Amino acid sequence: EWDCARADHAAMADAGDWDDLLDALRFADEDRTMASGGRRVMHLISEGARTGLKAALDRRDLAAAAIELRRFEAVFELYPEDHAAAHLLAQSLIDIGTVERDLAAEGQLSHDLWAASAAHFQAAEALLDEFDPIERMSPLLAATRYLLVRGIEDGAALCRDWFEDWCDLDPEDAMAHATHAVFMMPGWFGSLAGFEKAARRAATMTHAVTGKAAYAIFHLSASETLGDVMPSLDIELFIEALADYQTATGCQHRANVAASILTELVHGYRRTGPSANYQLTKARTALSDVLCNRLHEVHLESWTQRADGLAYALCEVFGPALQRGGRISRRGEGLFTRVPRTVSAPTNR
Repeated sequence: EWDCARADHAAMADAGDWDDLLDALRFADEDRTMASGGRRVMHLISEGARTGLKAALDRRDLAAAAIELRRFEAVFELYPEDHAAAHLLAQSLIDIGTVERDLAAEGQLSHDLWAASAAHFQAAEALLDEFDPIERMSPLLAATRYLLVRGIEDGAALCRDWFEDWCDLDPEDAMAHATHAVFMMPGWFGSLAGFEKAARRAATMTHAVTGKAAYAIFHLSASETLGDVMPSLDIELFIEALADYQTATGCQHRANVAASILTELVHGYRRTGPSANYQLTKARTALSDVLCNRLHEVHLESWTQRADGLAYALCEVFGPALQRGGRISRRGEGLFTRVPRTVSAPTNR
């Protein structure tokens, strides 16, 4: 579904069908339209429109990226009052500026690239100053403005206020929490203790809408970024938050994400040994609940370890039954094992 939405709007951009594309982007923004997994359609439309730019930046081809940028500059010239057009141009400037910063950090013509990156972020900031997200009630603009923190001098001072604005406009958008979580980690504007505080504060901010889900999203984002969970993770709170995260959409994408992270936790706690027995029991019980009551479709792309992770999870929860020849089937909203009956051989009398 996500790829189809991107592809459809990439085709519209390539065809120059900007009237319809911008209409679709504005509507998705205003309506807070949701795709599977709770993903906002406005982000998918924008990503689709910027497919060519992304491909150029993935190749680190700044010349090709500059050509793509000129396309969005031309679109904004045609629609100077349209906040959707402003978003596409500002986001493109941020995308290019971010890659230039990454290349500069790698030592490639660093002085020139730092200067170019700063110029692109400054241009994006000046553009977004003319389109206030609160006045326009636009989470799309709030999300774009937040990403300025990567490359402006006041990023550390502004990121928390801009995060709150984004949440106020769309408290159900998991991307707000996932994005802010990265900048609350050490290496950006946070610390280990500060990250945990920010995660709990985010859950409090949006509790009325999504329960404690934000706490889970923060730690899921950290795990994806670092390749491991944060040492500050509170296993009991995380499990409660993970349940709220799934309930918020009730979709199979999130059920798979939850099963994957719980599998990683179970595996990690087993390796730790007896000192983690309490955490292991909690994580294993939660994994069993997800597999037996929430997950009935397997989306391997949502599993960190793909098929290996799924196999490990199934063995953890259904191992004894599988050893007796059981087969896993769907029952209700979850999975269960059906063990074949043993037929006794007839006895001679």
